[in-house]
Amino acid sequence: MTEPGRSAGGDQAQPPVEVSPLIFRIADSTVLIGVRAGERGPEPLFTDVSGEPCAVAYTDPEEIRRDLPEGYRLHQIPVPLLLSQLPPGCGLIIDPRAASPLHVGAHEREIVLAASLPFPPGAFIRIKSGGDPQPALLASALPRIEVTAVRRVYVTRYRVADAREKVLVVYETDPVPGADDLAADAFMAAAADTALADPMQVLALDDVPDTFRRMILADVPPAYVRPDLVG
Repeated sequence: MTEPGRSAGGDQAQPPVEVSPLIFRIADSTVLIGVRAGERGPEPLFTDVSGEPCAVAYTDPEEIRRDLPEGYRLHQIPVPLLLSQLPPGCGLIIDPRAASPLHVGAHEREIVLAASLPFPPGAFIRIKSGGDPQPALLASALPRIEVTAVRRVYVTRYRVADAREKVLVVYETDPVPGADDLAADAFMAAAADTALADPMQVLALDDVPDTFRRMILADVPPAYVRPDLVG
């Protein structure tokens, strides 16, 4: 990031093994897979890698179309979701025809899933100081959040290790059942309405780990404050 910001490692326990920065890019990626109808629902295309069954995924649409067997259809899916749906003991290979395919072994699946969290334990994370206004996003979200229990909204940018930089929206609500879901839905709908070009992470303030919550409250001015709280 070129903008000023603050960074820190996660304030939770460190992962049990050293995590390569590549893991965070894999955890933040979306891939193409071949899927066919099976007895228990959709089944991805598998291959064998050193004796281990692995789902096969691609990043190049043309390449997967060349390799896709008859009876399979294309399906786009985030890597963490794909890993969470694979049977036990299965890994994942991405771009199998590449000079250096990416291989996530069955024993590494939990590491990648942990790296996909908004604030992964132990990860180096940078948060932009001063906020990132996103006026179009906020303008689109306002009619939705003004009728909810949202108290304040903070909008900035952040980056987890080597993953993509994202717009970070953090909201604070009254303790009302369903308020968190309504607030998150409001910003997801606003992102769709405004065709937000950048990836976005939306979180409740209480779901941000303490270290980063303190950074946000100290360094990011609220982009929205409910009128009855002003003054």
